[in-house]
Amino acid sequence: MKPWGWLLARFLPPKGPGDGASAAQDGRREVPGPSPSSLLPPDISHRDIVDHLHAGLVVLRGGTIVYINRGFSRLTGRRPDRLLGSDLTSLFVDDDRASVQGCLDDPTNCHDDRVRPSVVYRLRRLDRTEPISVTLRAVPLSGSAADREADSGAGAVGTAGLPERANGERLLQVTVSDATHEAEMARALRESEARYRGLFENALEGIYQTTPSGRYVNVNPALARIYGFDSPEALIAARTDIARQTYVDPETRLTFTQLMDQDGVVENFEAQVFRKDGSVIWITENARSIRDQDGEILLYEGTVEDITERKQAEADLRLMAKVVNSVHEGIVIIDRNRLVWGANEAYQRMTGRDAADLLSRPARLTTPELHEPNFEETVLARVEREGHWLGEAWGPRRNAPPFPMEMSVTAVRDRDGALTHYVAACTDITKRKRDEEHIRFQANYDMLTHLPNRYLIMDRLEQAILKARRDGTRVCVLFLDLDRFKNINDSYGHAAGDELLKLVARRLRQVVRMSDTVGRLAGDEFIIVLSDVADGNVGDQVAEKIIDVLSEAFQILDAELFCLPSIGITYFPDQAESVEELLRNADVAMYHAKHSGDRRFLTFSESMAHRSVEMMNLENDLRHALNRDELELHYQPKVAHDGRTLVGAEALIRWRHPRLGLVGPGDFIPLAEESGLIIPIGRWTLATACQQFMEWRAQGIAPPSVSVNVSVRQFNDSALLETVREVLDRTGVPAGCLDLEITESVMTGDVERAVATLGALKAMGVTLSIDDFGTGYSSLNYLKTFPIDTLKIDQTFVRDVSRDSKDAAIIATIVSLARNLGFKVVAEGVESLEQMEFLRDNECSLFQGYWVSRPLPVADFCIYLRENHTVGPAEPI
Repeated sequence: MKPWGWLLARFLPPKGPGDGASAAQDGRREVPGPSPSSLLPPDISHRDIVDHLHAGLVVLRGGTIVYINRGFSRLTGRRPDRLLGSDLTSLFVDDDRASVQGCLDDPTNCHDDRVRPSVVYRLRRLDRTEPISVTLRAVPLSGSAADREADSGAGAVGTAGLPERANGERLLQVTVSDATHEAEMARALRESEARYRGLFENALEGIYQTTPSGRYVNVNPALARIYGFDSPEALIAARTDIARQTYVDPETRLTFTQLMDQDGVVENFEAQVFRKDGSVIWITENARSIRDQDGEILLYEGTVEDITERKQAEADLRLMAKVVNSVHEGIVIIDRNRLVWGANEAYQRMTGRDAADLLSRPARLTTPELHEPNFEETVLARVEREGHWLGEAWGPRRNAPPFPMEMSVTAVRDRDGALTHYVAACTDITKRKRDEEHIRFQANYDMLTHLPNRYLIMDRLEQAILKARRDGTRVCVLFLDLDRFKNINDSYGHAAGDELLKLVARRLRQVVRMSDTVGRLAGDEFIIVLSDVADGNVGDQVAEKIIDVLSEAFQILDAELFCLPSIGITYFPDQAESVEELLRNADVAMYHAKHSGDRRFLTFSESMAHRSVEMMNLENDLRHALNRDELELHYQPKVAHDGRTLVGAEALIRWRHPRLGLVGPGDFIPLAEESGLIIPIGRWTLATACQQFMEWRAQGIAPPSVSVNVSVRQFNDSALLETVREVLDRTGVPAGCLDLEITESVMTGDVERAVATLGALKAMGVTLSIDDFGTGYSSLNYLKTFPIDTLKIDQTFVRDVSRDSKDAAIIATIVSLARNLGFKVVAEGVESLEQMEFLRDNECSLFQGYWVSRPLPVADFCIYLRENHTVGPAEPI
């Protein structure tokens, strides 16, 4: 349809030769004939209507303007006479002329809105430097009968009278519309779209559009980055099922869509999603639904924010809250106004106050009455100044006494450094204080007897010496050691021994003044310090009192036990000038009292010191004796009742000292027992005696057996059985030819262990003898328990047997007892024929002593074996 055809037919004159231009210029001549416009008022012409159109109207013939209306003149800012006859394209800017010409050549390029939107061209105005934006609409005009009939049929004024062509060129109607507003709108739209696109592309949050079915329609780069994809396109292509591919829990998508259907929006929707690499992150979504005119949801559009760090921080905060509430320390937070902002459960328990009782109330960290004035204010002021305070204080506790606590107060500041809060961490140190007190007690007192220990004794002794120097008085030190305490401990157990020590401590405190000190050094050793002692033997008087109170029986485990002390006494400044010297001298005096017989106490003298030095030197020399081959064995024969038949030999140790000469066992064996050297010495004795026995056997002069003494300490050595077995195997001595002599003291210890050890030795085949029988404290009941072969009567009973009827009766009893129990009997220390005859008369048939022979060195004993005696029966004793 040609919308402007009827107007052109109305206002353009009929075409005639050479009048096309003038007709266009005139433009006011009307085409006669009936038309729909004939109803217009007489004063309004069609030309008036065309001229008043806002759009510009141009008719072209061959690209040249042949007609214009006033609207086009206004658009160009030119007079009509300046426009007619000009080329329309020349009125446009150079860059648009080709496009305009294309529009004129093919009008469909200009106005087919169904194909493309209108194209905007830039039209130059005469009165402006800047062109204006216009749109073009071109319609070819035809002068054919068909066109006219079509127009007439449409009710329009036809184009009758117009030439169909002028020089073969047709007419073209061009409508020019001002598109400045549309251009501005388009520009604004483009700018808005650019801004939106910039926001969309550069946003830090992920932005998306999805279908309700779960496919991405559009996403921005931020969302791709959040989900770990290289580009939005990659995300859209990969995630085609949001519920299963994106959400960790597919049901989360269902919840999301239900909220969208119900409310149309979701806010702060948190969920866990998968990234491209399979890792899981937390996100929060805010979205809305886009609906069509019928209310159906077309799309979901929204934003996504990665809140993994926030979630982790929240988890960390929850964890920290749990930690703060689970720690043993009480933690209280105070604001700068010194009101309680928060307190953990430990602090509430510690103070006996719950949160409602603490929060928003003035803080009371300490107990004011137990501190100096303004203590708490001073602490907080220091914290504000230095940032931290650490110390001990007394904490308040509701309905209970204050408690000691260790408190650490720290300042909390904001970014500008201004103090906002105080954090106080409090630890109840009641137990620690008790432990410290206990430790101090342990450091200074004996835990068993609660007497001062060595450390405190020496401190008090030092103070006593200083005071004595200042006042010109004396200090007396008594050193006590309980005799036979080890036997009681071994026989009745450690519990009985501990009870005995406590009873001794209690009795010792009863015999001294309050100003004196009774202490326990170690084991069964006690110290008494008497201060401000006047002249005289005050120590002897106190020692006698001690012996008196300790002479009474101790009732322990339904038994009466007796335990007397040996006491050494020394004085300051008479015999010592220092604490160490006092203790050393008292110890020396006690040692001499212990070995002096019936004398229970002795006062230190210089001769004791010399003797102690000699014993110490002797002990040192004894430690080297084995390595220097200074020990040797002498042998004493055992004979039958005829006095000549050899039934055995006892190995007796001697020490050939390089300076002192030959030292008997009585002078160094006690030292060996105390120092523990008896163990290696005993092993050497056993091995040497067995080796010598085998040498005699090789020479054909061996006695039936060889006897070796075993001390109590050796007997209690866990390696005894292995030592005996190893020596027998190595030397080849028949077990029946080895006799081990033990003392009765082994019966006063662990009897069950002693029986087991003796049984094991007996199982090896060795024989066993009890040496010095009658001098110990053994129970006769043990004689039937122990697997003994021989009893050896101690020489103290044999020495006076011819003159003392009691000794004679004892010997007769022992012989009768042994015979009834099936034991052999050997009498030791036989030194005369008279003694031998008495023993024979009382049916004791085995003898040993000087009357037979002294202990002989190996060489002399070999001569004795060869020359003097015949060997008895093979059965050993």
